[in-house]
Amino acid sequence: MEDDLENEMENDLANEMEDEVDELSELEEIFTEYITNNHFDMAWKVMGEHNEYLTSFLKTHHTLLTGDGPLPATIRHLIAILASARFSCSFLVESHKKELVRLGGNIEWVEKGLGAAPKKIRKLYELNMILAHRPWVLTAQHITDLTAPGADNWSLSELVYAIVLMVHFHLFASFIQSCVLMEERENQKENLNNRHFTPAIKCKIAPPYDCTQISHKGSPSTEFYKVDHLLQKMQILRGKQQSPPPKEELKSRFHSVTLNCNDVENCSLVPVIEPDLSHFVRDVDFQYVDFARREKESEFPTFRIQDFNWDEEGYSMISRFNDDLAQLLDDKFRTICNLTYRTMGRHSSIDTTLFRRASWNYIQCLWGIRHDDYDYAEVNDLLHRNLKKYIKTASCYPEQCSKQEYNSIMKDFKTSEKIHLLMLVGEAKLQSSLLYSMKAVSLHFNRS
Repeated sequence: MEDDLENEMENDLANEMEDEVDELSELEEIFTEYITNNHFDMAWKVMGEHNEYLTSFLKTHHTLLTGDGPLPATIRHLIAILASARFSCSFLVESHKKELVRLGGNIEWVEKGLGAAPKKIRKLYELNMILAHRPWVLTAQHITDLTAPGADNWSLSELVYAIVLMVHFHLFASFIQSCVLMEERENQKENLNNRHFTPAIKCKIAPPYDCTQISHKGSPSTEFYKVDHLLQKMQILRGKQQSPPPKEELKSRFHSVTLNCNDVENCSLVPVIEPDLSHFVRDVDFQYVDFARREKESEFPTFRIQDFNWDEEGYSMISRFNDDLAQLLDDKFRTICNLTYRTMGRHSSIDTTLFRRASWNYIQCLWGIRHDDYDYAEVNDLLHRNLKKYIKTASCYPEQCSKQEYNSIMKDFKTSEKIHLLMLVGEAKLQSSLLYSMKAVSLHFNRS
């Protein structure tokens, strides 16, 4: 009996080791394919400041473009082009044009854009536009119309896959516009091909954080909002958490922050679309509007996370159609939400939870999502006005980000910490879009 148990344990251990070797082999292939892609070397270098997140991002990126799924490879790249063009990200558009042609896609899709795209793809245009700029207007009827029986309509599994593709490339385009291009201008003379990347499977093998690499951009003496000041506020807030405000007060504070979002300057100008992107973008004047100023407020109420959240409903809905993809997204959310080196600027051994949570909840507040149990007063306490302005621009108008504004924020932090925040910005927006879209899919699914 003991021998049988010992043999069973040895077999289980051998299987676990075999699975880990297979995972390492798969990751090595992914890293070889993407990290050696010179077109993206700067994007991977910037994201590689946080190797564990880079690994999770690349696994999702690779699966969306090449993994099992209901859409042909050329159609996936065409959707990537449309999603990236919505935020004027020529960096991504050009890359996926080349991939589409390399994989045998119709050259007219690239040269003529939407006019030559399959009718089935053209039907996605409005959905892509809504997900990029005003996901709260998405309803079950949009899903019903796209999946109704008939020529050129979508199956529900195809549509869910397309939605995840679109929001993934909205995220990637935003991160490139708000962070990668800002860092590229800072490091344009550096040889970027010499950097060595190692996939991080677990937190414990992530690279050690180099506390000596402090950002010296700008003069910290002119920065009003320093890390020392922030740490003092965090200490005060921790003391207040023992006695949270009543529910009605929490609700009032959310609405106060929502209204304050309107006061944060934004780049509401209609973007100028470059000629090489113009045939992929129509309705250029359809842009983000402050959620508090939305029309038909009764029709588009605040999205309460307690009514429909990622862990229970969002994940489950995607898992119905593609379990692997749902798990990859979940892993990526957990990675970015838990990512910390316990440092802030020159300080170490710091619990950064309050700052990370305030950033995440502020971003989702911009997109009309409320966490009922969160005290939104912490947002104004922990996020300086200039930082909130850049976060809003990065999330809502990424093509309007400027190097001057990028350099003006978080001067007292390390560069890698600024990159961390902007990765958080992208993921919080992505999750917001998935919550709205999966709720619409769920409502359609339950009534059909």
